[in-house]
Amino acid sequence: MRSKQSGFTLIELAIVVLVMGLLLGGLAMPLSVQLENKRISESRALIATAQQALQGYAQVNGFLPCPATPASNGLASVSGGGCTVQHGFLPAATLGIDGLRNADNLLLDAWSAPLRYSVSDSDVDTDGNWDFTAPGELGDVTMQLLTPDLAVCNTAAGSTPTTCADPQSTLTAQAPLLIYSMGKDWATTASADQQENVGTTLGGGPSGTSYAVAADSVFVMRRKSEQAGNEFDDLLRWTPAVSLYHLLIDAGRLP
Repeated sequence: MRSKQSGFTLIELAIVVLVMGLLLGGLAMPLSVQLENKRISESRALIATAQQALQGYAQVNGFLPCPATPASNGLASVSGGGCTVQHGFLPAATLGIDGLRNADNLLLDAWSAPLRYSVSDSDVDTDGNWDFTAPGELGDVTMQLLTPDLAVCNTAAGSTPTTCADPQSTLTAQAPLLIYSMGKDWATTASADQQENVGTTLGGGPSGTSYAVAADSVFVMRRKSEQAGNEFDDLLRWTPAVSLYHLLIDAGRLP
């Protein structure tokens, strides 16, 4: 008797391969979304930690640290009565924040891009000392006269280098500090709202890299979007002036 052998035909194998491909393709999308959500959560947590560290620094010292530059090795970069730059990077070395760093010792978010940090450069009494970063200036100017100058809008449309288009588009008009991540597409700021947060470049560090940073005092924060021409995934966080003042009063740094 001849034994009968059974097996898969080419058509059956093709069907199995097709089904497996569909199953794997269906899993790939959720996994990529989960990974992206994880990076968003990690970056938001890092920004929140940075905000707390900045506020704590102000309570202890009576002023905010200057932004770091690529050449300052992660330290606050001070110049005279102010900072070498108004818009730079989180001075993680000065604040003592641990985390992944790049070749210029700048603290990185979950997409391996440096955390940006901006501070008000207001000088109400025109003495050449920045009100929020020079030792003793907050008390000298007095809380009633302080006017921090960082503004956050929900759109770049109609804004100027110093103000949002109108009260309806203004999230805050007087923030003393702001920290932000440029999100997943940090290397390709396509929309006008994203470009508002990075208008110039800053370099000079050991790596030779020129980084995009803000060019003026106006920023944009709005809902995430992947629509072509309207992309936005930046993550911003700021401390309201009143909140900072309360912290400084509690610490005995403001009368």
